[in-house]
Amino acid sequence: MKGALLTTTQYSTDRRPQVSAGRRRAYAILTGIATLFVFWQYFTSGEFIRTEGRTGEFWTEIHGFTAYGVLVPALIAAVIAVTSFRRVAPVLTVVAVAFFVASVGQWGSGHLISTFDMDGWTPFHVFFSSVVLALAVWASVRSAALRRG
Repeated sequence: MKGALLTTTQYSTDRRPQVSAGRRRAYAILTGIATLFVFWQYFTSGEFIRTEGRTGEFWTEIHGFTAYGVLVPALIAAVIAVTSFRRVAPVLTVVAVAFFVASVGQWGSGHLISTFDMDGWTPFHVFFSSVVLALAVWASVRSAALRRG
């Protein structure tokens, strides 16, 4: 029975375009890197919130700088998704673009808080961070599934 199943799926009539293994791998790696930086962002925010003085400023600087570790891979992953996955995995493409856009929102609101002392943006920054985390995890899990399949 197992051999018959493999034989029937081998001659699939699915006409969807296929994405190269290299593109799937690049997307998965970039999404994974961005997700690791999202978790690092959570760690550093906890450090500067509970620490005062020079140490708190240090963690604030680290937190701001590592935001680029989310933005850059998320942007490249979104470009790969739009150029390669939009027909094969349209939902993943939307999530990749939303992940990048939410990351920009988080980064921008963070700069309003830290650079312009606009603390009123803090609830938006926290909201964006939750959305970014959810999208990062979803994109990572789905990219692993896409890579396998």
